Amino acid sequence: MPLLLEDRGMTLIEQLVALGLGALMMTGLFGYFRSEIYHLRALETRTTTMEDARGALDIMIRDLKNAGSWGTGRAPAESGSGDDPDGDIDSVCNRVYLATVSRLHVQMDLNGNGNCADLEPRENIRYELTGPTGTCPGATIIRRNGDCLVANVVAGPAGLFTYYDAAGNDLGVAPNLAAIRRVRIAFSVQAKNPDSRVGGKLNSLLSSSVEFRN
Repeated sequence: MPLLLEDRGMTLIEQLVALGLGALMMTGLFGYFRSEIYHLRALETRTTTMEDARGALDIMIRDLKNAGSWGTGRAPAESGSGDDPDGDIDSVCNRVYLATVSRLHVQMDLNGNGNCADLEPRENIRYELTGPTGTCPGATIIRRNGDCLVANVVAGPAGLFTYYDAAGNDLGVAPNLAAIRRVRIAFSVQAKNPDSRVGGKLNSLLSSSVEFRN
């Protein structure tokens, strides 16, 4: 009895064509899901990096806002000893002790004892952009009083710190310390891209301007 057309099975060519189409669809779906997975991983990496860096930036902002805070209400009297880098009225306490594009050293006298070199509470704050340590990786890092604050840092185009006077004028790379009224902090934090096919670094830019309260 002859086979009817609708009873006939698939030919080898038809099976191969169906297999090829299925393979193309699976390849496309795999590529899509892989892309989405690594996109989510990149977002998680960037978010974690940003949270850590934002915490460090908040510490820097707090310190700069407190720079020049005198517990007695006025700057400590000239003692005639110690360093006095900006030639102001004091020698043991300077609101801004040192200022460059990669280093910033500020002081305050929160407990009013006339000495800004105290370690507890810390009233003598030094920030610097330096090389890595064993526990703080990356080409450059930000240190606070010698301790690692942020790893894998890239300073902004104008440097880590930019200084302005009361009128908003840029004071340049060698600012008059007594004239500084505002500091702009700008840096990027890098993290390895989790997608090995893309490679490279994920960059997260942070910046803030801090007005001195005192």
